[in-house]
Amino acid sequence: MPQFIYRARDKQGKERQATEEAATQEELIARLQKEGLLVTSVYRREAAVERKVVLSMPLHLKVTIDDMIIFARQLATMLEAGVTLLKSLDVLTRQIESRILLKAVQQIRHDIAAGSTFRDALAKHPGIFSPYWIQMVETGEASGALPLALAQLADYLETAAAIRRKITASLVYPAALVSIALVALTIFTVWIIPIFSRVFAGFNIELPLFTRMVIAFSTLMRRYLLFWVGGAVAVGYLINQYIHTQAGRWQFDYLKFKTPVLSSLFQRIAIERFASGLGTLIESGVPIVYGLDIVSKFLGNRIVERAVAEVRDSVRQGKGMAGPLEKSGVFTPMVVQMVSVGEEIGELGKMLKKASEFYRERISTTLTKIVSLIEPAVLVLMGIMVGVLVISMFLPIFQLAMVSRGG
Repeated sequence: MPQFIYRARDKQGKERQATEEAATQEELIARLQKEGLLVTSVYRREAAVERKVVLSMPLHLKVTIDDMIIFARQLATMLEAGVTLLKSLDVLTRQIESRILLKAVQQIRHDIAAGSTFRDALAKHPGIFSPYWIQMVETGEASGALPLALAQLADYLETAAAIRRKITASLVYPAALVSIALVALTIFTVWIIPIFSRVFAGFNIELPLFTRMVIAFSTLMRRYLLFWVGGAVAVGYLINQYIHTQAGRWQFDYLKFKTPVLSSLFQRIAIERFASGLGTLIESGVPIVYGLDIVSKFLGNRIVERAVAEVRDSVRQGKGMAGPLEKSGVFTPMVVQMVSVGEEIGELGKMLKKASEFYRERISTTLTKIVSLIEPAVLVLMGIMVGVLVISMFLPIFQLAMVSRGG
């Protein structure tokens, strides 16, 4: 008979750790609970060595979206194959690469072994498992289709991750160009211009106004470089803090929809999140009102979240979604029409998924266009900047040459 190592607390709160034999882990937990003990952890003795090896593996601290995708996908696969939830979670604790997620899953497994539902165990970790996660799991448990709900959740997370990676990849080159331009400007201003300035001091001529302005700018940069850097950091920090306030967040989200060129990108990202998130929830069996309530909390834009909340209130009153969506001014006529058709034929989830796929492609196209505009603009700006600095330094040389020729 296998041996299990367990930890438990008695009614006085005193911790007990021991090894006992039992046919299964569940049998041991039931026996200990009858004795009035609160079980905090239990695992097979031969697995103890494996557990120590796993914990000694290099783990990262953050919980990334890839960690959550792998967790949802693997758990769905094992449950679909007939593996019990407790056993599946036990296996996953040996494969998770995030230290925070590992501790959370271990605690979730202990809570379930102690009689908690999967949904309630997840809800104890709101910093890791969002309301979207919890609602999908709750629906899956209630319908007896938890593997399907987790698979749909993994699909949704993979779609969100793909869009995020696309945005990041599209911004890498423009960000690199801007960084190079700033480094070049700093080097030229702090090191190169002072060399020219010392040379000009021996010419005994009056420097052109343009050159004097550039040299004065260089002097200010060198004398107060730390001040400028510190000021930029402080301003960035203050702006970031303000954005995280209620008023600041509203203003920032409002500007997203008013910024030329970028406004269409922000709108399409918000629409894709709405359509994808709500479509997945509806197809998994979540009522529309609850789905709208959940989606309204994670769209990443207060303007869109308020519009979705108004749609939710309208649906609660027995009205349709299409009218409030159109009235909000946030959603495009295409989305409104697809929602209207979906409500009429009873395929709202499917129509939202189609809208999500369409806007996923539109996001990719929009990103390509924006990058194609940014790249030449940055290159032209770099050329102008370098040209101004070079001309300002060579003007005195040309002036000196003309004086020498005239003499």
